[in-house]
Amino acid sequence: MKKSINEKLKKLNAETEKIYASLDGISDEKLKDPSYGWSLIQVLSHLNDAETASLKYMQKKVQAGDKMANSGPMNAFRMWICNGTLKSSLKWKAPSYIAKPPSYEYDEIKTKWGKTRDSIQQFVDDYPDQWLNKLVYKHPIGGRQNLERAVESFVYHQIHHIHQIKRIKKQLGV
Repeated sequence: MKKSINEKLKKLNAETEKIYASLDGISDEKLKDPSYGWSLIQVLSHLNDAETASLKYMQKKVQAGDKMANSGPMNAFRMWICNGTLKSSLKWKAPSYIAKPPSYEYDEIKTKWGKTRDSIQQFVDDYPDQWLNKLVYKHPIGGRQNLERAVESFVYHQIHHIHQIKRIKKQLGV
């Protein structure tokens, strides 16, 4: 199962590189322009913040060790529904606690997000195989999930925001 998790992480990182490639060369002014809701930088900041918060939750949850509950078919089904929604281009209002992500310099958010991804990779590498079916992650909509579905949710969350990035770029004319 870890091989599958690492494949998902590779896919996540490859898609992030595509995001960067699509933003490289855009002026700082346009990257930080919040005229259409969030700025492009705020979208990146939100993605990093979501992954950081998820990692912190998992790092705390894993302290329960064998006491963590096991994943079952309903957990998988809830996440399947959630990921299907995230994959779509549907829009919805962000919860109030994330309504305004911070804005950074472009290189700064890339560095922060890179460190987050390194920490996620380290967490996956160190995660004991015997806990791979344990509910270590809590998705705000999809509920409690195992590590593989946690990483998969990062992929689908990013896909959801790629739609937003494309929409903002179009509105900005870049």
